[in-house]
Amino acid sequence: MAYTYNEILARMNDRFEDAAGFAPDRASDIEIRLKLLAGEIYSLCTEIDGIKKQMFPNTATGEYLDRHASQRGLSRIKGNKATGFVVFRLDTPLDHDITIPRGTVCSNADGSLRYVTVNDDTIPRESSYKLIVCEAVDSGERYNVGRGIVGVIMTYFSVGLSITNSTSFIGGSDDESDEELRKRIADSYLNTPNGANEAYYINLAKSVDGINSATVTSSAAGSITVCVGGEGDVPSNDEYQNANDVLSAGRPLGINLTVTRPELVTVNVTAEIDVKDGFTANEAISNATVSMTNFFNKLSVGEGVKLAALGKALYEADGVDNYTLVGMTDTTVSKSQLAKLGTVSITAPNA
Repeated sequence: MAYTYNEILARMNDRFEDAAGFAPDRASDIEIRLKLLAGEIYSLCTEIDGIKKQMFPNTATGEYLDRHASQRGLSRIKGNKATGFVVFRLDTPLDHDITIPRGTVCSNADGSLRYVTVNDDTIPRESSYKLIVCEAVDSGERYNVGRGIVGVIMTYFSVGLSITNSTSFIGGSDDESDEELRKRIADSYLNTPNGANEAYYINLAKSVDGINSATVTSSAAGSITVCVGGEGDVPSNDEYQNANDVLSAGRPLGINLTVTRPELVTVNVTAEIDVKDGFTANEAISNATVSMTNFFNKLSVGEGVKLAALGKALYEADGVDNYTLVGMTDTTVSKSQLAKLGTVSITAPNA
């Protein structure tokens, strides 16, 4: 901001005094008018400063940054909802079916994290429980929680019914942040897709739902191999076929294009953690396990696993005060490989 409100008002008073030969009285009609006008000028200057900020992608935010992205053929990546299994358990088996309707709301203890059943389901007669798929009500990493966290049923049932999540809720991710989108916009200027370079094929592959990353290799003149990866795993058959169709349709003339799925490189995680005050060992271990899943889900094809990055993700898990990675080393992968989470063994020996 070039001038503050007081500076603008002072300049207006000085100009008035120069022109009129006297200063306006503080209680006069002229002074009141000057103050009102100074306020409007200050508001206009503030708005102009805001417009200047939104003019360039390196300072724009929110919807204005989205507009800059659209000019580069990009859009903000939307987050995903976490999913998991919840056990619905009856105190006593009944002689009739109990319907659990789609949209039944479950939550954690304080109600801050809510999940809903995905489909209509039923606890059969003479049975005491049913395993039902649930998803978070909204996207976001905060909905990724460990086993036993979702234990409150918020939808009313007249029968004695209790719940608990028998698996971790995983797969939740936040919408792409301004900083992440800004980096992609900057990269689009540095690596402009031109129908022939690596950026062109990668952007084309990532435009397909379910394809999170891709690498490009050239084995001979006119021969291109695009390796496409999903979230922490190889793409499904449908996702792979869709990517193959999109890339083939966008293939320039004279290019021999092959689309492949990555070879998986399994990484087993073994760690010991110290537990923060206010958390149980089970809570900290569960949160740390979810954090490991999230870490590997974000890896790209050809991206190795550095212990420094893995440890950072572990340390940031709720309830983890410190950690030690046991018997692990950095994992490097080729451009046709994807690091996948294997077994997870996390203990809290001092808890």
